[in-house]
Amino acid sequence: MSKAAGVWFDARNLAARRALIEREFALSEFPRLADRWTATDGRVTAHLELETVEGTPVGELVVRAQLPLCCQRCLGPMIQALESRSRVAFVADADARTPGGTEAIATDPQRVDLRALVEDELLLGLPVAARHGPGEECAPGATELLQD
Repeated sequence: MSKAAGVWFDARNLAARRALIEREFALSEFPRLADRWTATDGRVTAHLELETVEGTPVGELVVRAQLPLCCQRCLGPMIQALESRSRVAFVADADARTPGGTEAIATDPQRVDLRALVEDELLLGLPVAARHGPGEECAPGATELLQD
């Protein structure tokens, strides 16, 4: 297992060694999402297992987080659990053929930005309109406002 000290990694080299990268990020490290959080003290974990498939570096990426969002029903704070799983192929050309069941990530496979990859997964996993789920309470008075 390899603990990534930085954010950039060489997917070809690590896939050839069947490496595992585990990394934890602070919510504040994702600038494209800064306006979505109600707090920035949360953490995001990334788990990336790499291998070479048909000559292409491929990774199984798991992103987990408890995201502090604003409920769009009551406008109160809430926590949204997120777990994203994807199988990605790191290719230099977006039109390159990739192994079945993978999503092409067009980048230099020898210089992959893990933080940007995780941020993309968070963007894709966020709800369009966050709201408290079944069994969770909205802020007092919110349901009365919706009925008027």
